[in-house]
Amino acid sequence: MTTQHTPVLIVGAGAAGLATAALLAKHGAESLVVEKRREVFRYPKARNLSFRTLEVLRGLGLADEVHAVGAATPDMVVKPALNSAEELPAIDIAAIFAGLEGLSPEPVIQYCPQSRLEPILVRHIRNHRNEVRYGTELAAVDQDASGVSSVLRDVDSGETTSIRSDYLVAADGVHSHLRDVLGISASGRGALPIYVVFIYFRGPWQRFVPHLGDGASVQVKNTDVDGIFVPADGDLCVFITTYFPDRGQTAGEFTEQRCRDLILSAVGEPIEIEIIDIAPWQPYQRVADSFVCGRAFLVGDAAHAMPPFRAGGANVAVQSADNLAWKLAAVLHGQAGPELLTTYHDERHPVGAFSSRQSLTGPVLKLLDIDAELDADEEEPMFALLAGHRYRSAAVISDTAPTSAPPDLVTDLRGQPGTRIPHLWLEDGRLSTLDLVGTGFTLLTAENRDTWASAASEHIAVQTISDEDREAWLCSTGLSPSGALLVRPDSFVAWRAESLPPDPTAELSRALHTIMAS
Repeated sequence: MTTQHTPVLIVGAGAAGLATAALLAKHGAESLVVEKRREVFRYPKARNLSFRTLEVLRGLGLADEVHAVGAATPDMVVKPALNSAEELPAIDIAAIFAGLEGLSPEPVIQYCPQSRLEPILVRHIRNHRNEVRYGTELAAVDQDASGVSSVLRDVDSGETTSIRSDYLVAADGVHSHLRDVLGISASGRGALPIYVVFIYFRGPWQRFVPHLGDGASVQVKNTDVDGIFVPADGDLCVFITTYFPDRGQTAGEFTEQRCRDLILSAVGEPIEIEIIDIAPWQPYQRVADSFVCGRAFLVGDAAHAMPPFRAGGANVAVQSADNLAWKLAAVLHGQAGPELLTTYHDERHPVGAFSSRQSLTGPVLKLLDIDAELDADEEEPMFALLAGHRYRSAAVISDTAPTSAPPDLVTDLRGQPGTRIPHLWLEDGRLSTLDLVGTGFTLLTAENRDTWASAASEHIAVQTISDEDREAWLCSTGLSPSGALLVRPDSFVAWRAESLPPDPTAELSRALHTIMAS
């Protein structure tokens, strides 16, 4: 059997795996994505993207496609029946994300379900001449000091292919087979005592709520039924309801006829519907104890599984992919030592664990009819979840000690080492500071005498803030006029110079050498 080679083999074509491949392509690294499903995901899970995820997609040039999907903030209302004139807000989404406006060039939250995001990412990956191979499963894997040997199997024909890769990314979901094969343990609550049934159907349900925007969902609560209508694609919808094993209820009771009756009770009058699928589901809260094992890396639910109650899930997955991709590409291109890759766990494990625990809090839980107490942590503000973490690793140079147990949280973004750079509109709103960050390291400074530009090596792009924007930049960062931020390809500050050092060439060289483990 002929052995094919790819720099990075990615197992799983959900949001995590596809984002990893797209971001590797951005940084000039090839990959192969394999997925045992025969097609992209059709159903609307992972419905909303946070501003930080949108920034990552913006960096891929995909902002316009994502914005075209639908409204920035989808409506969610509650009614006694779908055909009832009575209607109240189910959740005050604006209140949940209050105070976050202005932190990003992107909307605070954007409706873009996984069923729409996956095709966008697949097209992008293939346009960059990388491969996404559906109907293909991982049959065997073994790693050694120089690489990873895998056997892939076509799920229809049974034909096998041998693959040799430099690195392996496990993006194969909450029940990750690869995580088990690699012998990586996990911690957390595991399966949560929340028992959900997704009923997929086709029917003209939206004619009862034509005034609601794209992606709007409707909770119906009456004496016969308690569930939520969530749009999928056209007249395809999912009706979400719960059941209670401790009351003697089982998922098996949800026959096609019972599902039909539930939906019609929720609608409030007879309509023609077609039941497409009935899928029981139980959320998990579980975090792998290590995100790195030799030449293998865990992303997405394989690394950090969480219920989709607080803008986690796919958002955390895409941001972990963003962290990992530039580091893999730097090592593959010979720009960094392999030690850089260990910082993926150091930086993303605290964030993944924090986000997973926080997913058990928040107002969305109140929409579900559940009996159980989840023993959750104290609820943190949305800023902490979406952008308030500060990385602590060898890929960040900082002279300040952590302020708390991992993750280290900040209350604002002012260019602190280990935080995402502050967003500031430049050139009369035509450009964000985040748009200045390229695929390599970027030095941002308001110093206009070209001293930093002369000191920087060819591996650092120097972006000088204009005189018109200088005051706002200095105010947002707290830097002196000659200071600078060294920014990583993932838009996080790697090193901060409060002012111009005596030997900027030596300082920049030392900082880059330390960060890249070269």
